[in-house]
Amino acid sequence: MLEYIYYLMLIVALAVFARGLKKQIDFVNSGRPSAEPRTNNFGRRLKYVIFDALLLIKVFFREKKMGVGHFLVLWGFIILGIWIIAFTIYAAIPEAFRGAYLFFKYSMTASAILFFAGLLVFAVNRYILKPSRFARKYDNASDDDLVLLLLLFVAIFGIVLKEYLRFSPEFANSLAVHIFWFLHAAAILAFFALIPYTKLMHILAAPISIFTKTERKPGQMRPMPQEEGYSGLVRRKDLTRRDLLASLACMRCGRCQDNCPAFNSKTSLSPMFLVQNIRHIDKILKHELPIGKPYDVVTETDGGTEAEEQEEQTLLDVLLDMDAVWACTTCRACMEMCPIYAEQMELIIEMRRGIIESGEAPPDIRDLLTNIQKQKNPWGEAKFKRDQWFKKVEGGVPTVKDNSEFEWLWFVGCAHSFDNRNIPVTAKLAKLLKDIGVNYAVLGRDEGCCGNDVRRVGEEGLFELLKEENIGMFEKYGVKKIIATSPHCYNTFANEYEGYEVKFILELIYDAIKSGKLHLKHPINKKVTYHDPCYLGRYNGIYELPREILRSIPGLELVEMPRNRNRSFCCGAGGGNLVREYPGEDRPNNIRAREAAETGAEILAVACPFCMIMLEDGVKTEKLDDKIVVKDIIELVYESVYGQS
Repeated sequence: MLEYIYYLMLIVALAVFARGLKKQIDFVNSGRPSAEPRTNNFGRRLKYVIFDALLLIKVFFREKKMGVGHFLVLWGFIILGIWIIAFTIYAAIPEAFRGAYLFFKYSMTASAILFFAGLLVFAVNRYILKPSRFARKYDNASDDDLVLLLLLFVAIFGIVLKEYLRFSPEFANSLAVHIFWFLHAAAILAFFALIPYTKLMHILAAPISIFTKTERKPGQMRPMPQEEGYSGLVRRKDLTRRDLLASLACMRCGRCQDNCPAFNSKTSLSPMFLVQNIRHIDKILKHELPIGKPYDVVTETDGGTEAEEQEEQTLLDVLLDMDAVWACTTCRACMEMCPIYAEQMELIIEMRRGIIESGEAPPDIRDLLTNIQKQKNPWGEAKFKRDQWFKKVEGGVPTVKDNSEFEWLWFVGCAHSFDNRNIPVTAKLAKLLKDIGVNYAVLGRDEGCCGNDVRRVGEEGLFELLKEENIGMFEKYGVKKIIATSPHCYNTFANEYEGYEVKFILELIYDAIKSGKLHLKHPINKKVTYHDPCYLGRYNGIYELPREILRSIPGLELVEMPRNRNRSFCCGAGGGNLVREYPGEDRPNNIRAREAAETGAEILAVACPFCMIMLEDGVKTEKLDDKIVVKDIIELVYESVYGQS
C-alpha cells in the first residue's frame, strides 16, 4: 500500500515541479537577448561549470569554510539523489539490486555524513557565527529557514533509513524499513517539488548562470544593445534573459554586499537586494510583494493600473532608488565575489544610462559631465591650467611638439594634472622617467579626459565623443605606445581603446629597478600597508607589481590589511563619486583609513590619484594624521632613490 501512495506522491511531485519549472523558464525567456555571446566556446564554458558549479573553486577561494560546506552538501546530495532513484527502482523490482548490499550500505553512509556535515556548517555559520552579510535579511526571504530545516530533515531520515534498510531477504519487507523509507522518500519528493518555488532553484539555475557568464575582460563594459529605442535599464522589458537567470541562481549568500562599499556605508544600495528584486520583479510591480531595501529604506511605487505598471513603470525605485544607483563606486567587488557570476554593477550602470538619457541625473552628476565636456576634467578647471605642473619640474617636460621622435606618450591624467596633492607626485615621476632614460612626451594642454568614469556614470555618448577626440589626437602625433599614471586611464586605454600598447606607470618603474637603472639605495625604515586600487586590481589583475616595488625598497616593512588584493575595500571614488558628497553614514574612505591604521602601519601606500585624494581625506576625517600618512608608491621610490621626499 505504501508503494502505491509513494508512486502517487511521485507523480504529484513531478507535476508540481514541472509546473514551477515551466513558470521559471517563461520568466527567463521574457527577457531580451544579451548583446554579447553567452553560449559560444562550449568546451571552455563547460570547464567553468566543472570548476565553479561542481568543484566550487570560486567559493572555496573566496571563503574556504563555506566552500567546504557547499562541497559537502552538493556531493552528499548528488550521491543521495542517485540512491533515492535506486530505491524507487528497488521498490518496484526488488531483484534489481540483489547482492549490492555492501556497496549501498557504505556509499549511503558516506553521502549522508557528507551531506549532514555540510548542513551543520551552514547552520553554524548562519545562526551562530552570523557574518555581517546576514545582518539585514532580504524582505522576501521567507524560505531561508524552511529550506535548511527540510534539508536537515532529509539528511537525518537518510541516516536512520540506512540503519534499517538492508538489501537482503530477511529485512527487505520489514515494516520499519517501509515506514522510514516512505518518510525519507516523502521528504525528498517535497524537496524536489519545492525547487522551482524557493531559493532551491539555485540548484538548477546556478550551473546555467555559470555556463553563460561573460567572457569579456573585467575592464570591458557590457556592450550596448543595438535595439531601436533602447536607452538603458529603464523598464521591465529591458532586463536580459541572463539577468533574469542570474536572479534565479542567486542563493542570497550575501558575499556581494559583504565587500560592497555602498552597503558597508549604510546607503540604500545592496547588490544582493538588487538581484533578489529582479527575481521578484513581476510580483513587486503588481504590489504583491514589497520592494526589498536594506536598512529599512523603502520607496513606494507610483500609482496606476496593474497592466500599465508592469509594462510601463520604470524600474527606478523598484530595483533601486536614486541614491542607491549613484552610491555604487563601480569597484566590481560584488561581481568579483559572486559565485554564480551575477552582474550587479553592470546592471547599475545600465540604470544610470537610462537616467542620463532621460535627463534626470542628480545635479552633481550633471556638473561632473558638464565639466568634463567643456574643460576635460571633473573639477571644471580651465584647460590652459593642465600643463601648469610643468613649472615644478627642473629642466621642463618634453611635449609631443618638442619631441616628435618620442616612443611613449605619457598620458598624465586629470588628477595628476590638476589636483594639488597629486601634482607633486607627477613632478617626481617626471624626474624619474628622465633619469631612467624613457623616451616620452606629453600632450600638455592638448590632453583630454580618457572617459573612464564618464562611461561608468552612464554617459555613453560623451564617452564616445572623448574617445574619438583622443584617438584623433593620437593619430595626429603618431602615438603607438601609452604610459598611464592613473589606473582609471590605464583601464580605459588598455580595454576600451584598440591598437595601442598600454603600460601602467609602475611597470616601467619596476623594470628600471630590476635592470639597475633605478638604485633604491636610501632605506625607508617604516611599516607600510598597501591599498589595492579597484581599477588596477579587480579590473586588470595587477596585484603583485606594486608590492614587489615596495619590497624592493630597503628598510621598508610591508604589512597587509585584512581586506587586500581581490577583496580590497574600495576608497569610494569610482563611478563619479570622487567629486560628490557620498550619501552613506560612514563613508568608504573613512572605513578604509581605519582599516589601514589598525595594521600599525605608519604609511598607507597608494597607486591611484583618486585613492590618494579619498584616503588622505579619510585619514584627516578620522583624526589619524598622527598615526599614518598617505603616500604614492612613486613618492616612496623617489625618496629611496634620491634620499629626499
